[in-house]
Amino acid sequence: MGEEGFRIVVEYPSGRVFSRILEMISSIVDEALFTFGSDGLRIKALDPAQVALVSVYVPSSSFLTYNVVEETSVGVNLSNLMRTLPKPKKSDKVVLRAGEDFYEFLIESVTVRRYRYRSIEVPVSEVPEISLEFKVRGSVYASAFKTALNDLRGSGTIVFEASDNQVLKLLAPEIGGEVSFSIMSGSLIELEVDESSKSSYDESYIIKVLPLCEVTDAVKIEFSTDQPIRLTFNLPGGEVVEYLSAPKA
Repeated sequence: MGEEGFRIVVEYPSGRVFSRILEMISSIVDEALFTFGSDGLRIKALDPAQVALVSVYVPSSSFLTYNVVEETSVGVNLSNLMRTLPKPKKSDKVVLRAGEDFYEFLIESVTVRRYRYRSIEVPVSEVPEISLEFKVRGSVYASAFKTALNDLRGSGTIVFEASDNQVLKLLAPEIGGEVSFSIMSGSLIELEVDESSKSSYDESYIIKVLPLCEVTDAVKIEFSTDQPIRLTFNLPGGEVVEYLSAPKA
């Protein structure tokens, strides 16, 4: 066993990044399994309506300390956690320690604050591996993507459209809104279009990624006509968050 009988003792350098990841996951599900393996932390969650799927991978190298005796899953009540755990600052370190029945979060700054929770049973839902062929693949600056989503708030539907390698559009037909990303404007990093594509998504699901736009420089966007969209966030410490959302019927 590790420190003081804990099976897991990990220390993460940026409280702000960790908080934004938790915020995003908690917008999808109320409960999740945090699985600590030899190579890092993995979290996969499918929302109850089976519209959105989020996968998180935090490699062991992203942690300042990563002491895991053996692969262990911790059942986390995200609703309770987000309600009681204060948002750490960027410079705060976050320590997670877990034993058989309990886990603790320590927020270390000038002072050390400790919050203890009971592990819960989280049913393991079999999430099938999804193989998708995306006709549009591009990257935009996260700040521009965040601004676009905020501008289109309240639209109900967001349409992603691309017909060539020059411009990626986000449309909000219900409010007459339109945002264009292009290399010329400085908002588009790259874009590959194999086939002209257009697909609609529920706005309430797309804006769930807003917290991640605050802690990364770019967002990878992949979609095809009337197919799920995949948004990928590669964070500065090597963390990867992939988000899939089904098209709107």
